[in-house]
Amino acid sequence: MNINKYLLRTILAFLVCVGLGGTAFAEFKVALMYPGTSKDLSWSNAVFDGAMSAKNKDGSISIETVELLNDPQVFEQQGVAFAAQGYDMIIMAHGAMVEPAINVASNFPNTKIALFPHHPNDETKGAQSDNLYWVDIAQHNANFFAGALAALVSESGKIGSLNGFDFPALTRQAETFHLGARCINSDIEFTSQYINTWTDTAISKSAALAMYGNGIDVILSATDSAVYGIIQASAEQLESGNQTWVVPSYYESQELNKDVVLTSAIHGLSYATEQLILMEKDGKIENASFVDFNVMNNPEIGAPLYDNVKGLLSGDKLTTWNNFVSNVKNGKITIPDETIGANPVGAVGAGGNISLASIGCS
Repeated sequence: MNINKYLLRTILAFLVCVGLGGTAFAEFKVALMYPGTSKDLSWSNAVFDGAMSAKNKDGSISIETVELLNDPQVFEQQGVAFAAQGYDMIIMAHGAMVEPAINVASNFPNTKIALFPHHPNDETKGAQSDNLYWVDIAQHNANFFAGALAALVSESGKIGSLNGFDFPALTRQAETFHLGARCINSDIEFTSQYINTWTDTAISKSAALAMYGNGIDVILSATDSAVYGIIQASAEQLESGNQTWVVPSYYESQELNKDVVLTSAIHGLSYATEQLILMEKDGKIENASFVDFNVMNNPEIGAPLYDNVKGLLSGDKLTTWNNFVSNVKNGKITIPDETIGANPVGAVGAGGNISLASIGCS
């Protein structure tokens, strides 16, 4: 009986280690690096969720994460460490880390490096090695929807955006928020400020209070956990009888405070991260690729209309909202990219200068 149990355990262990074709399952090792944390209800949380979803769909995938990485030198050092350990894929989920991605990829040609979000230009295309993937997750597409909703709800006709840092992949979020709002109200007033932090809630709260004090009643948060400071500021305004709103980015965030969270700019990060890992695992990404996720191929991208906010919209405004969403998704209204095309939105002020007619907004 003891021998039979031993044989049974041996057979089961063998079956776990082999595939249906009789070959051993090879572990696919993925390293994931991001600026926030896996529980921040923001950018990094969404990326982490996508990686875990890929792992759940394919048991041969293993995920190692490193959080709170914002210094380029440290980012590169960590990437080198993973590559030296033989990781199959390193995902650098930080649009400001283009140079570290180039450096790690060029020194470790057997490790696939994916950097997002980044839309390649002539310079970065020229520096792209075969094992480096530029990936654009068009998170500003969601901000376009959020801006339209902000314009429909705003009573003051003044909206704003508090942003982490000024670089094209981030700047486009604020500018497209403004552009979407202009599609609804061409006279909307917009203020944008860079607070140079992803996480400092004291700085974000102070900046938000100043904006609310100047009559702005909707603020987009293009930051990570610093959004909590903006929400605190809006909640204090509400306690004083002044209804203001916040639009958190990257993650479903109504639970943070349903009384002041207008919508969430859902950028499709979870879906994109999941698909990126599964595609690379299955060998479906060509060398030196540009992988583009946008509102047309990423079903997560959008700005949900919550029931309490829907109740604030008149019948005409609700029709306007539904038509706007439909026209974006069917291509009648086009959302510009950050650095290419006739109407790039990656520079400060771009959202206020683009002709509405040129993108399909009348």
